[in-house]
Amino acid sequence: MPSPQKCRDVARTVPLPLLRVCIVAVAHETLQFLLTNHVGAFVTNRTTRFVVLNSYANGTALSESHFSLESKILAPLAEGEVLLQTLALSPDPYMRGRMTGVENFFLPQFELRVPLVGFGVARILESRNPAYPVGQIVHGSIEWAQMCNWGANLYVASLGSLELLDPQIKPLRRALDVLGITGLTAYFGALEVARPRRGETMLISGAAGSIGSIVGQIAKIRGARVIGLAGSDQKCAVLKEQLGFDTALNYRSASLERQLRELMPTGPDIYFDNVGGALTQMVMWQMQRPARVIECGQISTYDQDGGGWTLDIRPIHGQGLSWEGFTPVQFQEFFPAALAQLRFWLRSGKVIALETVIDGFENAPRSLAGLFRGDNLGKMLLHVAD
Repeated sequence: MPSPQKCRDVARTVPLPLLRVCIVAVAHETLQFLLTNHVGAFVTNRTTRFVVLNSYANGTALSESHFSLESKILAPLAEGEVLLQTLALSPDPYMRGRMTGVENFFLPQFELRVPLVGFGVARILESRNPAYPVGQIVHGSIEWAQMCNWGANLYVASLGSLELLDPQIKPLRRALDVLGITGLTAYFGALEVARPRRGETMLISGAAGSIGSIVGQIAKIRGARVIGLAGSDQKCAVLKEQLGFDTALNYRSASLERQLRELMPTGPDIYFDNVGGALTQMVMWQMQRPARVIECGQISTYDQDGGGWTLDIRPIHGQGLSWEGFTPVQFQEFFPAALAQLRFWLRSGKVIALETVIDGFENAPRSLAGLFRGDNLGKMLLHVAD
């Protein structure tokens, strides 16, 4: 930072018409120092907008009306905190389980009228934590806000901490899909839980969604025959033509049950389920021992009273099926190796990232409600800032 003596020397020796220019230059140098010093930078305009949940959606469909955008002025940072500018946010299916008001989910319920929290990518604007320098890009569990104060005590432990983002990850939002928790869920679900073998048939529900689309590509790498179920003919075409699925079926078709029997007379060897409900019951009745069901989600049931996740186990019992659920946190110690493999597949073109990007923070409610309407092809993402 320029010293007071430097300023006095300039004032004595520079003619008045040039003094104004010099003062501007010195002021600019001072500002640059403040913006690059990891503990000294500050932001004067601390007004931010954030998303809140107005009411719980238990036994009813989630809609934009369940959310609103509010404003507040952020407090000065406490020791250990950082000020984040949000760049991108990730609407995720697990968030629905935190919006029912019923404490029967593996994560706590969101509080009403306070900022939502979820996975995002952000830039550090101000820091009182030497581990997080100003200007660095980070990803992790953050508030759904344009700016927020983040501290180590402000996140849900099972969702992880704030991590510096590898600058080689481009675009940055890849850290929210293939190279984030979505990709990790698909990786471990496919390779450590489903374990498809060459020649086996894997059927995937929600195959055009964020996780299903990656699981199918990994199963193809492993040599499996992959059949996807999706909610439109357009989505089915993408699965076959862009992602290399062997075939894909529109689960809304009135002839779906017959089509499945024609493709798989004895049912699939593996059913990777993201949907649940009536679709899954029908599929399981077509399966035969020793086929296995991998339970990743039941998104079609989340609007039911109590938040869904209800399952009729009669086909599991009657058909002699194995059934296994999982969350990626159970494999947390292997995250670095999994991310390295996913990055290689992404660079080599063996895995393609499908995404639906909604632009503008004001559209945050649409991105959340739209995810559960099936508006997305691949990963639903909200772009907030560059």
